[in-house]
Amino acid sequence: MSNKSLTLSIIIPAYDEEDYIGACLDSIVAQTVKPLEVIVVDNNSTDKTVQIAQRYPFAKVLHEKRQHQVFAQAAGFNAARGDILGRIDADSILPKEWVEKVTAAFVADQKLVAVTGGADPYDVPIRWAGSAIFHGYIFLAGLIGGQRMLFGSNCAVTASAWRKIKNKVLMRPDIWEDYDMAFCLKPYGKIGYIPDNLVGVSFRAMHTNFKHHVSYQFRSVRTFYYRANPLRLGFFILLWIWTFPVYPLAAIDDWLLNQRTKNNKQ
Repeated sequence: MSNKSLTLSIIIPAYDEEDYIGACLDSIVAQTVKPLEVIVVDNNSTDKTVQIAQRYPFAKVLHEKRQHQVFAQAAGFNAARGDILGRIDADSILPKEWVEKVTAAFVADQKLVAVTGGADPYDVPIRWAGSAIFHGYIFLAGLIGGQRMLFGSNCAVTASAWRKIKNKVLMRPDIWEDYDMAFCLKPYGKIGYIPDNLVGVSFRAMHTNFKHHVSYQFRSVRTFYYRANPLRLGFFILLWIWTFPVYPLAAIDDWLLNQRTKNNKQ
């Protein structure tokens, strides 16, 4: 089977993403292999997200009224026509060979039901630290969970696998839908990792207040609560607690980011 015999759809959930969606779609324009289609799922945006997306003739805009990425993702997956469903975020900046490498991975190993890749944060001054913490966390989460975890800003699942799990995923906004999908895929095949397919992402979640950040991160614990046995859940809670030193680092990063912004304005 050649790469050209597999088609790939890109699905992008979007809520008030006017500052990011244009750069994301520009990175799709630059792909060495074009996707079959690009679906932007507007999730009740109140800004110019839809208008910006509509400037790109290849982008199909859908509307999902139920608020949250989990619903927008499902709407996009269900509407997509590709053999492979690529899932990125509106702040994702794809490397030029992203579609090519994702498609090639499925061709090379037909036991794969999904693939994922890493993150290259572009809006954190302490870039190496943010990248190291992210990759360490998702690796250990997979080790504890007994299944490689998906990274929602840089992953893809086969359409056939999605059809098998779409009625099994937790359609609730208080979990991490990418981790949940990884757990659901376990009985059906392997999740592969493409190490040289890093996607540029915003670490804006790190720049929220402490309470909001803890609440967001706790969704990963809740996902393990629903999907993992008590032993795995216990180990994951320990991992989650271990990441608390990240918060002072985030505060330092915020200060550096503010200083950089001030200097750029001068």
